[in-house]
Amino acid sequence: MREVDPFAYYAQHASAIKGMGGSGLSPDPLYCLNTYYLDMRAGPARFELELHNVRASFGELVLCVHAQRPNSDENASLVAGTRIDVTSAQTRDLRATIAFFALRNVQYALYGYFQQGSDIRADDVKVILYESDGEVDDYIEPPRSILATVTDKRDVRPANALIHVVPPHLVAPVSQDFTRMQRGELKTARQGETADDWAEALTLNALKAFGVTVRALEGVVVGPCSSGFAKALADAGFAVLPVDADPVPPPNSGLFGDFMVWPQGVGKLDEAKQRWAAVKGWFGRLKIGGVGVITCRYRPGDVPNSSRSALAGAEITQNEIGRWALQLIGDGFSVAPLAFSATEDLVLDPDGLARFALIAKRI
Repeated sequence: MREVDPFAYYAQHASAIKGMGGSGLSPDPLYCLNTYYLDMRAGPARFELELHNVRASFGELVLCVHAQRPNSDENASLVAGTRIDVTSAQTRDLRATIAFFALRNVQYALYGYFQQGSDIRADDVKVILYESDGEVDDYIEPPRSILATVTDKRDVRPANALIHVVPPHLVAPVSQDFTRMQRGELKTARQGETADDWAEALTLNALKAFGVTVRALEGVVVGPCSSGFAKALADAGFAVLPVDADPVPPPNSGLFGDFMVWPQGVGKLDEAKQRWAAVKGWFGRLKIGGVGVITCRYRPGDVPNSSRSALAGAEITQNEIGRWALQLIGDGFSVAPLAFSATEDLVLDPDGLARFALIAKRI
């Protein structure tokens, strides 16, 4: 545990919290705080913000943990965040905790700003960093993919950019579900029409869209796939290692790939924590800079089902996929924006389930 200066990064800039920060006028009136970028031990970490004797009639404070690699030309990336409503009729203390997983050779900072401004006042502002007491025993530093050397400036993702509001297309994929329109694209391209056909076509398109085009890249293909899919990867010149989906490799596994794809996706697992363990475990097999695609079958919120599996939580929901995305961001991944389509636009299987593909890049 160590206390860090909340205003060190912009030492001369006054904070939006009256009387805090530097003495000079900040070019951003919404700016609240920004610590230095700090080296940390690999493992679970968290920033805790304490605001003492807060008075405010309005305002929402947005807190972000940003990460950057020293001596890199890449911009900072958002890895975790939260929001605090500072409004209070009476003086009170406020606390917030933002947890994340620190990687070796990466520096982290806590940044805060007000979404729409605030008249906040406080007697004191403290930021305390908690990091792992020692290097995590079962953590193996992932190797760096050649994909990470490609110049692709990554800006900090704003809090609302995780949602994709434009109808998704097969040829320019984000994290998206299988729609009737995309089934038409599949047919037009003579790539089939089933959900499995879509999953493989979207995966191949995602690899191209996210820069996985260099010959001799090493890839991990989880679970079964069609001969056509395997041939497409071979024709691209990739060195592919097919592996069974179960068991999921442990964190100390030495298995890493420049890309990881699981076209068949998460199967029927009875508990949400098992599903998350599978998703986290397989995305964890990516090298730094590597790209992964995992599909799943989920129940749209307005499609009823009285089956025991649904009542027992054995079916994936839209909210659960959203939690996966947020947890991956906290673990040091950049997630392609989520595009959930209206139910009437989806291709549903006989059980009323839709297919979804989650795309993420390890940063």
